[in-house]
Formats: sequence, structure tokens, C-alpha cells
Amino acid sequence: MKERLLKIAKWAVYPLFYLFCLGLFGYLTFPYDRLKDRLIAEFDRAQQKRGSGPAQRLEIDELDAYWFTGVEMKGVRLIMPPNEPSSRTAAAAFASGDAAKEGGPKPSVIEIDEAHARVKILPLLIGRMRVSFWASVFGGEVEGVAPMGKSGGDMHVEVSGVELAKVGPLGDVLGLPIAGTLDATLELDAPEGKFNKANGALEVTAKEVSVGDGKTKIQGLIALPEAKLGELVLSAEAKDGVLRITKMTANGSDLELDGDGKVNMREPWNNSTADLYVRFKFTDAYRSKNDLTKSLLGAPGSNVPGLIEMQQPKMKRSKRADGFYGWHVHGSLKRPRFDPHAADSPAARGRSKTTDTPGSSPVTTPRKPAGANLPSGPSEAAARDSEDQGTPPPPPPPPPPSTEDESPSGEPRSRPTPPSEGEGAPPVE
Repeated sequence: MKERLLKIAKWAVYPLFYLFCLGLFGYLTFPYDRLKDRLIAEFDRAQQKRGSGPAQRLEIDELDAYWFTGVEMKGVRLIMPPNEPSSRTAAAAFASGDAAKEGGPKPSVIEIDEAHARVKILPLLIGRMRVSFWASVFGGEVEGVAPMGKSGGDMHVEVSGVELAKVGPLGDVLGLPIAGTLDATLELDAPEGKFNKANGALEVTAKEVSVGDGKTKIQGLIALPEAKLGELVLSAEAKDGVLRITKMTANGSDLELDGDGKVNMREPWNNSTADLYVRFKFTDAYRSKNDLTKSLLGAPGSNVPGLIEMQQPKMKRSKRADGFYGWHVHGSLKRPRFDPHAADSPAARGRSKTTDTPGSSPVTTPRKPAGANLPSGPSEAAARDSEDQGTPPPPPPPPPPSTEDESPSGEPRSRPTPPSEGEGAPPVE
């Protein structure tokens, strides 16, 4: 029996050893340079199919193996065109990489110092594909696990220590330099791997946030001094593919911020559409900080508007009665639009209606009896006449009155006769 088992094992070892050597040398000699070129070529092909304006560019300095089921990349750069190319010349300059030489708007760059991703082996045994990833980007780290394809499952992403000053696209969207450190956690359950059906939650915290630096001018006109926003907190809940903002607040010493809204998640994620309402206000302490802030934002208690409202018509249209500037952020996440919105957001109007309903506010208005707002009928007039004569008022008449008016006693009320010509009526010509 032992001899038979040894004979079977002898013949089984050779194919196992062959498979081991094939996998080992295939892993060591895999042409990752060719894979890098193929990834860049496929990305460029996808951008060409889109065919709307200048395409994005992908650059990878180095690509190598990571464990047995993953890849590692270094020096990854995603170069995006300016939001609004001023002309065809600017677009052509971006496509050729000479936008800076042309003096036009500069492209936005997302630069990833190092990143790796690999397919997890254990979920493959039950037919589910999950990818774990990690990246060093914007001075911080991003890591998590996400499902691939239609396998579905939970998605977990953590962001820690990201420096907002290094997030180039964010500064380009705001039009002002921004500083601070951001941490975030995203938990989603995507059925069939589709974000438009996802449920979950998002928590974002940014500390020591500030905007402006006193040097960068808003649209090349006005340089805004640094305004401290303090700690920014954002909470959102996702249900059936709709991410609703439940909290967005910041109360800094120079700037206050509040907001609400929702994001309709789509496939791919950058096609998701935003419907956000953001309101911010400069504090009186910041407005009276120096002569520059007084002239830019207007001195507290003064009816003279600041230069920022005179030079920027949108800022003037966004000014609310409570001193906040309201803006509506809408459109796809890859190309959001910012429009002035001085009115309350739909969520704020819903909260005010809820507050005005009976029982929702600590101060309630006494309810009037039925018919209190109706015009006085014959019974009320008779009651007032009886009170003037010192007699008790008669009981109310039965509803409703007949075709002809009745007096309090139930007898038909005589109609007044029109005056004759001798009693003051105008003569008939």
C-alpha cells in the first residue's frame, strides 16, 4: 500500500513542481512595461471615444508586481483640461502639453506618489471579486476595499491626513487657495456592484480649514485675505443611490458655513449629479479686521456694499437677507456648476414648514373656533342688536337660511324700498 502511494506521489510531484515554476517565473518575468503602455493606450482610447473637448491624459512612471495578484504604481499623474477653455487655441495647447506657454488656463493635475491594488484570494473561492487598494496622495493616504464587477458587497474607504492645499482640482473649482487637513470614512453597500442602488454613510472632518492667502485674486480682480473656517463637519446618508447631506457646518472665527442637499449616484461615479445648497458668511470681526476687509466686504453696520459685490455681480445676487451668501452647486461631479441662490434651499423650506405646524413649536397660536373668519351673518347682527337693547340674544337660527333672508324671529325680513325722486334720489333725465 505504501509503495503504491509513493508511486502516485512521485508522479504527482512533477506536475505540481512544473506549475510552481511556471507561476514563479511568469511572476518574475512578466512584461509590466508593456502592461503600463497598454493601460495608457486604453485610457487614451476611452477619452477619444468620449469626443467632447480636450481629453484627459494619464501618465505612469513605473508599474510593477505587488504580491501575486496585484500591481504597484509610482508617479501616477492624471492631467485634466481646464474647466472652461477660453478658446480653441487654449484647448489645442492643452492637448499638446503647452498650455503654460500659451498663457491660458492651466490644467488640473491629480498626482499619486505611490499606489498598489490587488485582488483578494479568499473571496474568489466563493465567486466574489474584491479589490483592496492603498495610495499615497495629496500628502495623505487613501485605503479601502471595493467590489468589482457584478459581485456586489460592501465598500469601505478611509482617507487620512490629506492636505487640501495639495488638491489642485479643489482650488480650481473654488477659485481660491484652500488649506486644511481632511479625514473621511465611506461605507457603502452596493447591490450587484451598482452605485445607483447603494446604501451607506459618509463622514468627513476637515480641521484648521482656511481660504484665501491675501495674494491670489478672485478672477484676477480682488485678493481676499486669509479667512479661517475652523473645523468643517459633513455627514451624509445614502439610500437607494441617493446620498443626502444631513449635516454640513463650520463656525470659524472669520467665516461661517452651512449647507444641505443631495447627490444622485451614477455609474461611473464621476457621472453622479449634485444638487447642493451652500451658504457662507463673513463674521463682523473679519469684516472689520482692517481697511482692506472693510472695503472688500463692507464695514459692519454700513449700508454701502463691499467691492466684492460691486466687482462680482454673482456675489451681489447671492446675498441673502441674513447676511449669508447662498450658492447652488449642481451638475455632474466632473463638471459642477455654481450659481447664486439667495432663497432658502428646499430642505430649509421643509424645516420651516415643519416648525410652523401646530405642536412642533414651543409657542403655539390658539386655534380659532370654526367660522370665526367667516363674514357676520344675520344671527350675529341680531345678537349685537339685542345686546345694545339690554335683552338676551336669541338662539342661533337653524342652518342654512332659505332663499329669502329671515329676521331673528324667523319672519321674512322686509327689503328696503328704493328712495323716490323726492327723497334725495338723483333725478332721472
